[in-house]
Amino acid sequence: MNLRDSLVVKLWFTIIVIVTAVLIILSISLTFYFKNYALNNSENNLLNDLERIEQEILMHHEDAINTQKVHTENNLIVYQNGRYVSANSETDKIIFDYIINDRESNSDTLFIKHGENKEYMVKVLNMSQYYDTDTLLIKYSDMSPIYKSIRDITMIISISAFIIFIVTTLFSFLLIRKITDPLIALRDASLKMASGQFSKLEVKSFDEIGELTLAFNKMSEDIKDNIKNLEHEKNLRESIFTSISDGILFFDENNNTIFRNKEGDIWLKEIIHQQSLVDTINFYLDRTKDNFESFSITESVNEDTYVEISFTPVVYSENIGVTVTIRNITSEKKLEDMRAEFISSVSHELKTPMVMITGYSEALLDGIVTDKEEVNSMLSIIKDESDRMNHLINELIEVNKLEFNSDLFNIKDNDFNILMDDIEKRFSYEAKDNNLNFEVINTLENSIFPFDYDKMYQVFTNLIDNAIRYTTAGDSIIITLNENKNNITIKISDTGIGMKASTLNRIFERFFKEDKARTRGKQGTGLGLSIVKSIINKHNGTIDVESEYNKGTTFIITLSKEGQQ
Repeated sequence: MNLRDSLVVKLWFTIIVIVTAVLIILSISLTFYFKNYALNNSENNLLNDLERIEQEILMHHEDAINTQKVHTENNLIVYQNGRYVSANSETDKIIFDYIINDRESNSDTLFIKHGENKEYMVKVLNMSQYYDTDTLLIKYSDMSPIYKSIRDITMIISISAFIIFIVTTLFSFLLIRKITDPLIALRDASLKMASGQFSKLEVKSFDEIGELTLAFNKMSEDIKDNIKNLEHEKNLRESIFTSISDGILFFDENNNTIFRNKEGDIWLKEIIHQQSLVDTINFYLDRTKDNFESFSITESVNEDTYVEISFTPVVYSENIGVTVTIRNITSEKKLEDMRAEFISSVSHELKTPMVMITGYSEALLDGIVTDKEEVNSMLSIIKDESDRMNHLINELIEVNKLEFNSDLFNIKDNDFNILMDDIEKRFSYEAKDNNLNFEVINTLENSIFPFDYDKMYQVFTNLIDNAIRYTTAGDSIIITLNENKNNITIKISDTGIGMKASTLNRIFERFFKEDKARTRGKQGTGLGLSIVKSIINKHNGTIDVESEYNKGTTFIITLSKEGQQ
């Protein structure tokens, strides 16, 4: 801040100007007063002396020019009929010559300057009315002592005025500082408040400035509390918005983004790379503001991601903005597709046996077939297709129970070696009957841990059945078991026909089936591996698959020794 803009300087300068003006006027007035007083007093004294001399001359009936007063009275000149008489001839002559020859006015009071340092006041009294000739009494007084006194008085007044000026300056400065110091403190505190630093000022007086300080402290506390509340609300709002899994964006009247949460920022970065989607969003932003109506659309961000975008108008500061909510509905979309695919697959799986059962049943009922062997053959087919339908329905029920009912599992401490012995007994004969090499390589030492014996038996049954179905005579099926401190790893490998890389990521989907021409015997329902994966997941385990076309397949199961979480 410039010095001339300071309130202290302005107040100080104002007081000094006023005091200086008053002192100058007072000094000049006093000087003139004392000067006029001294001059008037000198003039009155001269006039009194002349009137006294005049009375004495007239009382004694003396001739003015011959009066003894001329010799006894100082600074007296008597003029009569061209002659003058005085006691001091040199000074008197100068004064007399000035009066007689150089007098320009008719005033009876004159000031005559003699040399550089002498000045006289001259008083003239005309007595011509008492005599037949012109007669004048002239009395003069040296003004040097009077002027010296006036100069002394002027000096005293000037010195006094200067002292008063200095005292007034100091006093006004101290007074102004006392007034402005609290104001400066208020200013500094206000600047700190603007930068977020709140401080309480000390109240040093109970005048208007003290009341202003109290009001400032109250305002500072209120602002601090309000900012604290606003920050709390802001943090709470941001925490809420951040925790929301949906993307939230707010657009102003010019379609500029002025707020977005973390998820909204992620979606915005994804959307801006697709101009068609940007144009669609801008269209609905304008439409929402124009109609003040909410809209919702479903768009594809990429091939595998779908979003639902909702537009809601919002009035703020006399303007209309739009809140945009972006919700990822990919899982819902996939679930809907899976539901449709599920219905289609179930319908397809049920249609074939139902057609065959209906056809053969009608043939039998209509008596078209009467031969006992043909009748038995048709009844056998009807039985097989009924069993197939029943198996499909049972597996559907099993899948549903596995996913939504954990009470079906009886997870407790069991011996995994006993399970593997049962599996080996169960499939050894079937493998031999199909001319396959079946082998279990078990290196488990700590084989007792929590698992559901029946469900894990079902897992091995499904996987080994698949291995038998996709192998040919001379192939091998090998089960290898290894362990570490926390997990057991099971590998079920076969040297069968394997799978194509394009099918590996779909084999655990419901109703997915490999090419029927590549299987041994009947095809399954396509639910076996889905059931296997659900069981392994319930055991807090993982299942992966490795396969090379025409070389074989390996399923890798990892089970935690801690059992289900």
